[in-house]
Amino acid sequence: MKLKCFLSLTLIFFALNVQASFLSDLFGTSDQKPQITQEDAHIIEEEIMTADEYMDSVDEPTDIEVFSTTDDSMAFDEDEEFLNDDTHTPYIRSQTVFLSFLTKVEKIYLSQHLKVKIKAIVTHENVNTLKTTFLNAKNVQILNKDASWRKTGANNYEITYILKALSTKARLPDFKVTAESKRGESSEILLAPKPKIVALREDREFSLVLSEDFTLTSHHAKKYDEKSNIVLLEINATSANLEDFHLPFAIRDGIDKIEKSGLQQSIFYFAIIPNDIKIFKFKYFDLLSNKYNIVSFDMILEDTTVSTQTDLNPQKSKLALYKAVALIVLAFIVFLFFLRSKKLYLLVIVFIVLAYVVYLQIPISKVVLEKDIDLKILPTKNSTIFYTTSEPTKADILLEKDGYIKVLLENKKIGWIDENLTKN
Repeated sequence: MKLKCFLSLTLIFFALNVQASFLSDLFGTSDQKPQITQEDAHIIEEEIMTADEYMDSVDEPTDIEVFSTTDDSMAFDEDEEFLNDDTHTPYIRSQTVFLSFLTKVEKIYLSQHLKVKIKAIVTHENVNTLKTTFLNAKNVQILNKDASWRKTGANNYEITYILKALSTKARLPDFKVTAESKRGESSEILLAPKPKIVALREDREFSLVLSEDFTLTSHHAKKYDEKSNIVLLEINATSANLEDFHLPFAIRDGIDKIEKSGLQQSIFYFAIIPNDIKIFKFKYFDLLSNKYNIVSFDMILEDTTVSTQTDLNPQKSKLALYKAVALIVLAFIVFLFFLRSKKLYLLVIVFIVLAYVVYLQIPISKVVLEKDIDLKILPTKNSTIFYTTSEPTKADILLEKDGYIKVLLENKKIGWIDENLTKN
């Protein structure tokens, strides 16, 4: 009996050992270390096709239901995503708005008026409006936010924005353009360029202006007080930051008037400077040549009275003088004819002409200015005040313009005041 049990156990052990060997050969033993092999990863990129290409690639689209394009409820919108029937994940997206820069921006200067030209291609027909939204801007001014898109082709549009970096760490804006049509709205975002922003070296003569075309139209120098003179400049420029015009050597300066028309700009600038400066000199940075240009002129004082421009007093201008002389000569000639003919109407003409000459020399009217009335250089709200009355003062009215009057004080100072401040 014991022998039978022993033989049975031996046979069972042998059978299990054979099975283990077979399984070991098939799956490997548990004490064998796994072999790790490295293989270059291959990324499978699915080719993105348009809807037409996809339909053409199907030989017999028997399982595709065809919808009539005349049924608007069944028609595909260009902005819809086509879905794969098996996975229900998008594999095609039809874009409607395509944006690109037409200007290359790699380096700009601090405070420069930067022109950024953008092109948009809109596949929708009958676009009603194109609207731009500025995103993620930092330390940047958009100087013409209200600029309008201009159509340049069947589906092409262009626009130019003027940007101004206020810091070397500034970030230009991303441009989100939205096309509005009867089919709805479609948008696209054009990421901002990342140019290097350079700050120019400032010195005593640098006016802080960067320009493509700079013209000093006129300049006038006059005595301001015993220790200083006043200089008046009229400047025109293109693609320039004239609003920043400033001269460090001036005791006091400012911009009295600024006008803008597209890329063109003009200012009236004044500076009160020490009277020991005999040559007025400043410089600006030319963006086309990337060099500083120097502007200078001799300080030749026009008169001893502070004024706003040449020929401030119409009664004392050269044109008025020539006119008066011509009328007096005419009156004298008519009087000679009277002496010869003794006709009284000629004498009447002489008196009328002489009366008119006298009338031209009389101011429009007189006013009394109260104490602490400010006289300005130009007839504008933000114009610089150069004189303030210390007591009630009589003045002659020389001109009236835009709610301001030009007055001549008894001390010969001439300036503009608000017409509401006068006392007749």
